[in-house]
Amino acid sequence: MPAPRRLTGAEHRRLARRYRLRRTLQAYAFLAPNLFFFGLFLVVPSIWLLLVTFQSGGVYGEAQFVGLDNWRQLFVDPLVTQTMRNTLLLAAMSIPALFVVGLGLALLLRNIGRGGPALRAALYFPTLTPLVIIGSIWLFLVHPDFGALNLGIRALGGDTVNWLGDTAIALPTIAMVEVWRGMGFWALFFLAGLLALPEELYQAAHLDGTNAWQRLRYLTLPLMRPVFLFAAIVAIFYTLQVFDTVFVMTDGGPANSTATVAWYVYKSIYVYDQAGFGASLSFILLLMILGLTLGALRLLRSRMDG
Repeated sequence: MPAPRRLTGAEHRRLARRYRLRRTLQAYAFLAPNLFFFGLFLVVPSIWLLLVTFQSGGVYGEAQFVGLDNWRQLFVDPLVTQTMRNTLLLAAMSIPALFVVGLGLALLLRNIGRGGPALRAALYFPTLTPLVIIGSIWLFLVHPDFGALNLGIRALGGDTVNWLGDTAIALPTIAMVEVWRGMGFWALFFLAGLLALPEELYQAAHLDGTNAWQRLRYLTLPLMRPVFLFAAIVAIFYTLQVFDTVFVMTDGGPANSTATVAWYVYKSIYVYDQAGFGASLSFILLLMILGLTLGALRLLRSRMDG
């Protein structure tokens, strides 16, 4: 029986290329349905939205090509600058508060035995509640005359606070509602991260005589850093798109002090009948989201590599 012929170097490379090509085609075959729907529901609408930025007219009206007029208007409209500032301030106020409250609740839930599942469900309830109901509840709570918050302040001898009518505190009030609305979600998110930490490290730290604060500062927080950074990316993505809370509670007032970029996009397209300008503004919002999330992602990678 003749010995099998050994492949030459060229034949070996040719077979390796065929194998890699077959594996690549198999991978694309599995990805094809996802790529199709990705293009259908994201790429195609994005291209259409970009074309709308060069047109004037409403959503259903006759469109006219206006070139870069809508983009130039972004730089001269003072409300664009104000809504961008309000959006960033809202994120700066609500995201740190969400993390502090969420982590505190997660630490509490981790140490609770009986009643823990019921408390988790109760904390997650605001996340599942429709925004119309949440807005109605908070409009009642912050009412300047008979709201529960002002009744409590007056009972303590303080003065009535116009929570949504004062330009100085209307945006912090919106941030407070956002924190209440999202604290249950972030509590469960951080709880999942806490439960994934190695218990052996805590047992060793306890044997070394560390107290709860030392274990939190030198063990829990450093180990949770990747979780925090990933959570920051998600929180930035959603917080910069806040619209419904503002729309239901203040509609951007008073004096546009709570107007966000997402709110202005809606108003431009559906109220002011300026679809082209609203589409251009939506791209500004997209750039804000991409810039901040990519910055957070870069920080996440550098921290994890370190």
